[in-house]
Order: sequence, then C-alpha cells, then structure tokens
Amino acid sequence: MVGDPSDRPCKLVVCRGCCCGTKKKVPGVDHKAQLKRLSGIEDHEGRPVPVRVSKCLGICFKANVVVVQPSSKGRAGGGRPVWLGDFTEDRLVDELDDWLFQGGPGVVPVPEPLEPHLTSKDAKKPKKKKLKKQLKKKRKQAEKARGERTAAPAEGGKGKKGAKGGRSADEGGGKDAKKSKGKKKKKKK
Repeated sequence: MVGDPSDRPCKLVVCRGCCCGTKKKVPGVDHKAQLKRLSGIEDHEGRPVPVRVSKCLGICFKANVVVVQPSSKGRAGGGRPVWLGDFTEDRLVDELDDWLFQGGPGVVPVPEPLEPHLTSKDAKKPKKKKLKKQLKKKRKQAEKARGERTAAPAEGGKGKKGAKGGRSADEGGGKDAKKSKGKKKKKKK
C-alpha cells in the first residue's frame, strides 16, 4: 500500500562518492556510522526519513554533503531543498535529527547550528588567488597586532619582549638593532 502522497516525510540525499564519505578527502570521520545514523532518523510521526545515497552531488569541496528535501507539508509551506556542506560532525547529525523531527524545511526554520553549513548546488569553489589574498591580509593584521603589543611599554618603563631576539626594539633587540651593531663594528676596524 502506497502512503498518501500529500503526507510524505522529509527525505535525505547523502553524497557518498568520489570525495564525500572518503577518508582521503575527509579524514577523522566514521562515514559508515554517519550514514547509519542518518538512515535511522524518524520524523515526529515515527516514520523513517528515507535516505538516498548519491555518487556525487557536484560540490566536492564541501564534502560531506547532505540535501534535505521537504515533506509534503513543508513543500506546501514554501519549503525547498536545503543543501548542507562540511557535514562531518556528530553534533550536526543530532541537530538535523531534531530539525526533521520538528518538521524540517518549510515547517521550521533551519536551526542556528546548521546555518554555517548551508550551501547550494551552485556553490563556487573559492579561487586559490582569493584564498591567498585572504591569508596575506590575515597575516598583515596579525603582524600589526603583534607590533602594537610590543611597541606599548609595560609598567615600570621596560618594553615587552618582542617576537625576535627576546627584547623590544627599545632594548636593542630585533633585526634592525643587529644590523646597526654590525655596521658599527665595521666602522671601528
């Protein structure tokens, strides 16, 4: 007997192919146990949430990927499939379980712990140049913050220890102080 199509539960599509679900791409995750847990999720009426395994959902850089398809009620309420990426932690399975138990997409908003994992089938992999630029910017900010900490003298009139040479620039440490000492030695000879 086929269930009433107007009362279907949410469905999950779980990527397990070239990247998702592999120790090479996502180490430190028990992928089989995760799939087993996802397959054991039930909705508020005690119905099992169907799980379909896909070979590839196309956004491999977001491995592991899970798509939550809304229930009939959720679809009627305006719910659309929700794509979740970087789905690698047990706590995320717990959050997903709770969300589906409450009704899922179109019935209940995405829980806050799942929001950082929202993605889409059209997600674009960040370009390497952009990543390098972001890293360079972060390094500059860190260097600036370090410079501000070492430049401010501590109580008692002595500077804090710097990153190089164990002394602040005021105490004669650092690269520039070493260069100037070297020049002085040359002049004395």
